[in-house]
Amino acid sequence: MSQSIFGSLKKTILGFLFGVLVIMLLAGLSMFGVTDAFQSQSKDAAATVGKEKVTLREFDDFFRRRLGEINKDAPERVTSKQAYQRGLHRQILDALVTEQLIQIDADNLGIAVNNRDAIDKVEELEVFNNEITGKLDKAKMLEVLRRIDRNKSPKELEKDIHKQIRREQTLASLQAGLVTPRIFADQQYKFMTEQRTVKLLRLTQDAVTAPPDPTEEELQAFIKDSPAGYIAPEYRRFTLLRMEIENVLPDVEVTNEEIKKHFDYKIKIGQLGTEETRSYQQLVANDKDQADKITAALNSGKDIASVVAEFSLDAPLVYDDVLPGASSDPKAGEAAFKMDKVSAQTVASSFGGWFSVVLTNITPRTIPDMEAERANLIEELQTNKAKQILYDASKAIQDGISEDSMTLEDAGRANGISVASYDFMSRLGKTEKGHTLEGLPNIAGVATDDFLLKEIFLADPGFDGDVFETTKEGIAAIRVDQIKDSAPRPFADVREQALQAWHLQKANEALATLSEGLIARANGGESLEDLAAEIGKGAEISEIMMIRAARTQGLGDQVIVRLFEAREKQIVRGLAANGLDRIIGQVLTITPNTDAIMSAISDTLTNQAAEAINSDIQTAYRAAVLTENPVQTMTANIERTLGLDQ
Repeated sequence: MSQSIFGSLKKTILGFLFGVLVIMLLAGLSMFGVTDAFQSQSKDAAATVGKEKVTLREFDDFFRRRLGEINKDAPERVTSKQAYQRGLHRQILDALVTEQLIQIDADNLGIAVNNRDAIDKVEELEVFNNEITGKLDKAKMLEVLRRIDRNKSPKELEKDIHKQIRREQTLASLQAGLVTPRIFADQQYKFMTEQRTVKLLRLTQDAVTAPPDPTEEELQAFIKDSPAGYIAPEYRRFTLLRMEIENVLPDVEVTNEEIKKHFDYKIKIGQLGTEETRSYQQLVANDKDQADKITAALNSGKDIASVVAEFSLDAPLVYDDVLPGASSDPKAGEAAFKMDKVSAQTVASSFGGWFSVVLTNITPRTIPDMEAERANLIEELQTNKAKQILYDASKAIQDGISEDSMTLEDAGRANGISVASYDFMSRLGKTEKGHTLEGLPNIAGVATDDFLLKEIFLADPGFDGDVFETTKEGIAAIRVDQIKDSAPRPFADVREQALQAWHLQKANEALATLSEGLIARANGGESLEDLAAEIGKGAEISEIMMIRAARTQGLGDQVIVRLFEAREKQIVRGLAANGLDRIIGQVLTITPNTDAIMSAISDTLTNQAAEAINSDIQTAYRAAVLTENPVQTMTANIERTLGLDQ
């Protein structure tokens, strides 16, 4: 393979190698003993770690955030169910369990965090600093936290900082730098870029005969053996205090005086209209005398190019349509914005020396007509007032619940906010009869707000919950009144679903039997082409080129690994990427790569080798802590929280 081809694969190889390391790390984590618990020990736990737990809220926040990051770059939106099927929940849980283990060990080691250290850490985060003072700005902190994560409060940020410092102190002795030999990178590069030509026989459902439908008794027995897909979801009956911003807006009024004041403010801060801009050029002179001559020449009507040539000047610094302060020397901008017409002026530099500033154009500021903006101004004022009303109500309700022991009903009546009781509903916002709570045209239903649904199914039963912000910037509080646990659905409701699953299972079994017989014949000397011709429909032959650094589409992970482990002429089998079709593959040729390794990849491989060894050390450390703090995964809780138990 030519060097140019490997050059085009550089990004692919680097990306693949990073993925390999992630898989290695996750594989190490999966050895910790994180196992499913069939009986949930805690309604609000995603997993238990010894006597501690990873809460469902913490898990859900991480899962949603990571899924959002994935969907930013994905060509098609990945749903929660698809992400779960791909194992994202295990990656998130592994990370949270590891964090919990480190914090447990920090407790055992007696590691404490000085509050001053935590404050210093926060102040180092420039994103929270005021642009003018450069100091920590609490108002900006609240704004940034709200933008990043609506549920993250300064208190929770402080808690995260404490955890980070404790983590760094606990792991400091494990994170020593390592040096790996260059030969490792060379061998790994050749291994990853080895080329294999492979012949594939793909078997689909069409290659086997579909059996007749099962009897009712057989189908019921099939459901009994695999009940997970035929269980009704958990339902919850709850009381909801809720007010959305659209419920407040109709009662909000604004005056002409408020409109004018808001208009003037937006003009002042530059949100409406445009600021005056100026275009000017800066010609640097040797001294004041030359600067005065340059200025005089420009004011006499000579063009800039002629003056530059006449005085043998360097090319002028050009500023087109800029605001004050755009120039590298502040005095140049000050002079340009003080001139009342196109002209030149001699200016002493802020840094020593002299130059001439010539103003070439003035673009006046624009101020829109207030009446043209009236509708937008009224909408903004009403929205701001409505938000303030909701904020005040939120505080009053929270104080009433927390300090005065009010019920949601009492707090709602005291603040003029509706409180409603809802009959049993699933995580998807559906009643037991399958009706969706979509609401009315002017009142959004519960099912239209996934964040609201999540809060309902995260809440502990029997308690008047805290006030929180809804997706549409309203306020809500929830009390779960009763929980109806998931239970088997009636046979009549799941019959068609079970029948499809039964046929899929039978096709899977038939394809497994067929592929076993065919691979035995192929190993006996029969060609894959002859076997495909004998089967006919449902059998397809293809020939592909494979390289470890590039993902082979259409094949399952198991068969890919087997093909890269096989010798020339060896035959292997496995699943296709769809999890049903069977693949029988034969390695035709193996072509080693003899090209020299590229320096960028060499550095990457060397660094990743050190990281992998560090990871092994940390994995051993985590396993040791885990021995004293066994982990259990609350699968049912996780599926309920993500709405997957439907």
